[in-house]
This record gives sequence, structure tokens and C-alpha cells, in this order.
Amino acid sequence: MNIIGRNIKRLRQSKAVTQEQVAEQLHVSSQAVSKWECGSAMPDIALLPALADYFGVSTDELLGYRRGGYTEKENLIRLMYAGGVLTFPNGKIENFRLDTERFTTNAQIAKIGGCFADCIRDNHLAPDMILGIAYHGIAFSSAASYAMFEKYGTTVHYGCDRMIPDSRGRWFCGYTPQDEDRIVIVDDLIYSGTNLSERLDRLLKYAKVKIAGIAVIADVYPEDGTSASGRHQIEERYKTKVFPLLTAEDITAAYRDGIISPESI
Repeated sequence: MNIIGRNIKRLRQSKAVTQEQVAEQLHVSSQAVSKWECGSAMPDIALLPALADYFGVSTDELLGYRRGGYTEKENLIRLMYAGGVLTFPNGKIENFRLDTERFTTNAQIAKIGGCFADCIRDNHLAPDMILGIAYHGIAFSSAASYAMFEKYGTTVHYGCDRMIPDSRGRWFCGYTPQDEDRIVIVDDLIYSGTNLSERLDRLLKYAKVKIAGIAVIADVYPEDGTSASGRHQIEERYKTKVFPLLTAEDITAAYRDGIISPESI
């Protein structure tokens, strides 16, 4: 797979769209997009600006040129690696681990909040509320809502759900979801999706809201060998989309390309 093909696949997966959707946007066949991604063909040079615009990147980033800098996604990966959030046991790329318990600094939460805000805006989710899933989502919803205002001047409600109700029977901290609200959920990781499903069921039972999207730091396949990730099961069950800030391919590509290494941090 060439660099452009790898970047197209990475950006497509991050945007949570299919090859058919990319093809429709660019007025080409889905077979053409498949060939780009596997490296057996290259997109016409006239299509590059439209491709870059669709994915929200520069043509330089699409082509793999850095000009001495890093993308926002790469900076997030570097920050996570430097803080021990992202590790590679035994030095094996495919065995990477994410330990979100190690998110402990203001620099980390500021970067994550900014990336969540970019994800929400770039995908036109237009939430009435950003809802964090306790416990990690508490900080993420605060950081994302702050970044939405600071970066884009957008005012939204924010809050988080509770593991158990308080003494007054309340299930939410901060803003309480109302019928017809558009809710964007923010969380750290998706494995099987079981815990998230339980929390979404409770939310939907509480109020007739619209789940506009679910933004997570990473989509991680379950370790039990099942074929479908929690992300896909959540999308099918709740008729919404999951938008991971990072995919497994983003992380392995950063390691493979030397963006993160003991010498790079």
C-alpha cells in the first residue's frame, strides 16, 4: 500500500464512512476507491483537492508531506505515547495498549478536548449537549464543551451521567437531557460496547433524545476474537455513528513511520 492509499484509508475510517460514500462524493466508482486504498491505482491528480477537502486535511497531509510538522492526530498520539497512555508491550506494533487512567495532566485533557471539538464540528453533529460517560467522560465532556466555545464560539450544554443516582434520584450531573435534544456522547474507548449500551439504554429511557453521534478516543476491537467491534454493534443498534479520534491503523502507522519511538519523544 502506498502512502496516499494508506492515508485515504486512514482518513476514511476516521470519518466513519464507506468506500461507496467516498466514491459518491467524488463521482467515481467504489472499485476505484478500493484500488486507491490497496495501492493498485492512484487517484487522478485533479481529484486530490476534492479528496483533501472531503477529509478536512490539506493536500500535503493527504500526500504524506509534513514540512517538519505533525497533524493534530499525530500530536495526540505523540502526547499519549509520551505520557504512557499508549504503550507497545514487547515492542510489537499490533499489541499496542491504551491506559486512559494515565490521562492526568492539563496538557493532555486540553489536547483531547480540542480533538473532540474538531470531531464534533467537522462531522456537523450540532449537539444541544455533550454528554460524558462516567467516569473518564466527565473530564472529556467538560474539555470538549470548553474547546467548542474557545475554538468555534459555539455554546452547548454539557454534563455527565452517574453510575448511581444521587440522594435526590438524579442520574445526571450538569445539564439534564430533555426530550428532542441532540446529544453527542464522549467516552474513552469502545471494546465490546456492552457498558456503553447499558448507559445509552438508560439515557433513552430517561428522555426521548436524538443521539447525534458518539465520539471516542479510540475504537478497540474486543480481545475475545469476535469479528464485529463494539463500534459496529453500537452503530447498528442505536442508528448512529461512532467517530473515533484514533483508529488502530492510525496508531500502528505512527509507530511504523517513526512518528513515535523512544527517540522521538
